[in-house]
Amino acid sequence: MSERVVITGLGMVTPLGCEVDAVWSRLLAGERGVTPPARLGPEHPPTRALGEIQPDVLHALQSEHPDLDGLEDPRTVFAVAAAFRALSHAGLEPDEHSRAGVMLGAGPGANRIEDIDRWLAKDGSFDAVAFGRETILVERESLLRTPAEQPAARVAERFGIGGPVHAVTPACSASNQALGMAYGSIRSGETDWVVAGGSDSQINPLGLVFFVLLGASAQVDEADPASACRPFDRRRAGLVMGEGAGVGVMDSGTHARARGATILAEVAGYGSSLDAFRTTAPPPDGRGAEEAMRYALEDSGLPRSSVDFVNAHGTGTKRNDPAEITAIKTLFGEHAGHLAVSSSKGALGHLLSAAAGVAFCCCVKAIQDDAIPPTANLSEPDRGCDLDLVQEGGRRTPVRAALNNSFAFGGQNASILVTKYVAGEPA
Repeated sequence: MSERVVITGLGMVTPLGCEVDAVWSRLLAGERGVTPPARLGPEHPPTRALGEIQPDVLHALQSEHPDLDGLEDPRTVFAVAAAFRALSHAGLEPDEHSRAGVMLGAGPGANRIEDIDRWLAKDGSFDAVAFGRETILVERESLLRTPAEQPAARVAERFGIGGPVHAVTPACSASNQALGMAYGSIRSGETDWVVAGGSDSQINPLGLVFFVLLGASAQVDEADPASACRPFDRRRAGLVMGEGAGVGVMDSGTHARARGATILAEVAGYGSSLDAFRTTAPPPDGRGAEEAMRYALEDSGLPRSSVDFVNAHGTGTKRNDPAEITAIKTLFGEHAGHLAVSSSKGALGHLLSAAAGVAFCCCVKAIQDDAIPPTANLSEPDRGCDLDLVQEGGRRTPVRAALNNSFAFGGQNASILVTKYVAGEPA
């Protein structure tokens, strides 16, 4: 028999804070962490709304871990800080654990360009159009200093984890794919426990400009940047970039019970797919998303009717939102009308490779507290977004199982199913 996979610790770094319970309370209250840019200075940002970790918070996180002070890679700082919190929550002490692993999603490391002044307009703002017309010159040292594997490698080094270490980089589905890998590793008996999730930070001119050029960035009201991202809303106009980290500690049921750990929830299934439609757009029928969700349910063996909450990818873009709703309807049929659906991206921004990691932590809290946060800025659902979308304040309702969705550029889709844990009764 395969091992049961349980969750014993959570860690977050988000625009709404770095302590899981506090972030969760703020999300339930409908608070938003999207603000004008702070770290880049007024002359560089190509967009005026970001889910950004504020400079004082970043400095505090670096101070927690002096070996990271001065590191030019916020992703790694966020990853180590979130892993530290998750391990503390799980009651695991740093040690040489040969049957433990680290599996983290992360974004690309290139974050600096040569001669940025070439793309500044006369008023000092960043000229995205001019930038897009030119050959992009990435600083060679930027690639060397911030490789994609750095967050996972630094977490393993920092906490003495000597088992398998994997860096997963398929953009917005990275965290869910890393969590799925960890789930498979524990279930097969390869590892006893794994630190899994993701971290990302593309809040730099190079990272931000591509979403502007693609037309995916939200139009920003200078007076109210927090309202820029509106998942599922009729007036939605694009995503808001964010940054941070979301990490969970997964244990085998045997290992968790042996060490007397508090079990928060159980991972019951995982599914992934590639819809092979377009690089930057999902198929309108949502077939790839539907397959990922269906594979996760089939992996769990649970009926569709057992799922109460879908933590949606919900980016606030014109094409993604209705495609995801269509996928949910296709998979769940009549039960789709009984599902609560919500997205955290209106409140936090799109944390890219970290998004599903933070959403995973929210799924666990939803199951623990029987509560679902609202979708920030959703006031008038679009005609094609006609499911039970949670609005205007958190909802107290039983949550037996939550499905966490993440869909990435290139058509890479991943879903993971989290359930309440009942001793002696799998899923």
